[in-house]
Amino acid sequence: MNEGIAKEYIALIPNLFGSFSELNKELVELSHIQNHIIEFMYMQQRALNIKEISTGLNIAKQQLTNIIKDLEIDGYLVKVPDTKDKRAVLVSLTPKGKEIEEKKWTKIYQRFVHNLTKLSDEEKIDLNYALHKVNVLLHKMEGEE
Repeated sequence: MNEGIAKEYIALIPNLFGSFSELNKELVELSHIQNHIIEFMYMQQRALNIKEISTGLNIAKQQLTNIIKDLEIDGYLVKVPDTKDKRAVLVSLTPKGKEIEEKKWTKIYQRFVHNLTKLSDEEKIDLNYALHKVNVLLHKMEGEE
């Protein structure tokens, strides 16, 4: 049983990745790593220090520093001193940084909804149930570590 579930899960990953890549195609105006940082910041919905971003994305702090500097120069991020830790800075999205993510996610949503027109009503019900169930069960598995 576990082997079958593991195989289905492994098969799901490239399907989801391929589907998402297609939805996301030509929506990103930044480099892959820049987009990854902006997206991570957007999902966190708060200012983060460099260490939190580095840990969250598994990117070396040295590499991150230069990318963040470029994103700051381009107006996507802003750095401010951390009032709790005088040695650290907090990085947050500017309105331009938030806007680029909101536009991207709106377009992804619109493309996905358009793709749903290829399914029958019954298939949509099945997909909705399957996605909901996968999300619930994966969250349950994460909580039991």
